[in-house]
Amino acid sequence: MASRIRALLARIARSYVLFVVIGLVVGLAVAPVAWDATSTEGTVAVVPVSGTIDGSTAAGVSSMLQQARADPDVKAVVLLVNSGGGGAAASEELYLQTKRTTNEMPLVTSVDASAASGAYYTIAPSDHIYAKPASTIGSVGVLATTPQELEPTDLVATTGPNKLTGGDDREFNYILESLGNAFVGAVFEQRGDELSLSRSELEQARIYSGTQAVQNGMADSIGGRQAAVEHAASEAGLDSYDVRVMRPDGTARFLSRSNYVASTAPNKTMVSASYLYGESPSGPVFLMVPATYVEPATNDSSVAANDSTGASTSPARVAVTGGTHVA
Repeated sequence: MASRIRALLARIARSYVLFVVIGLVVGLAVAPVAWDATSTEGTVAVVPVSGTIDGSTAAGVSSMLQQARADPDVKAVVLLVNSGGGGAAASEELYLQTKRTTNEMPLVTSVDASAASGAYYTIAPSDHIYAKPASTIGSVGVLATTPQELEPTDLVATTGPNKLTGGDDREFNYILESLGNAFVGAVFEQRGDELSLSRSELEQARIYSGTQAVQNGMADSIGGRQAAVEHAASEAGLDSYDVRVMRPDGTARFLSRSNYVASTAPNKTMVSASYLYGESPSGPVFLMVPATYVEPATNDSSVAANDSTGASTSPARVAVTGGTHVA
């Protein structure tokens, strides 16, 4: 009887030991996952700025930046930029959103294929700008479709002499120059200490390669998105961190084929410059895009063609800061 009891106790002891060993193994397997999930000090949010900057783009990027600022887990932001700019007002909105974000947390930019004109306006407040050697950066300036003159008719009455035209050429050029001065002034305000370019050189609105941009101070370092993420995390004091890539809704529209090919946007399409100002502009449209993006469209035979009556239609004229016109 005693031997049976001892045997039973031994079996119980062995079962207990086996249970403890299994528990330890399971615990060791699970514990690292739990520690990794709770040991990060914060999140770096990656916000794409892709395609032509229009109202939809500005609203989407602004929303993502607002979400990043409101999330207590987000400690830094990286802008991933592949854009040749777009509308002046939309570009100014993104500049203000970027500037506000840099006041609350580190913001670093990684330029993919391009950050030109309005896109460069957007990233000017960045704490650090990374570019690839083949990236294109710059084109700091504004262009606009010139206002079309309308003749008074018996069907239209106005309360002011400039209501039909919106003002004379002198007033139009003043508005255009003031927008250009605001753009140049913002770049100097944000990057004046880094720039080796004079104000007059910047006003030439040249486009630079990534290597040239680092040399003249329009960008800070050669590198890609990983370097930008690591830099942003370092600026935020994060030794361990998560990376959250945010995705905007809608379709990214590209004027440049090279930007389109380089884009990783899930929904993208190519558009012509007429997307920005229409086939027959009825009023001035102020743009922050390189002039090379719109010249082919303004010279296209579909724009400067004869209408069905045989009358010649004038091509859209584009005025550029500095007084240069292209037909």
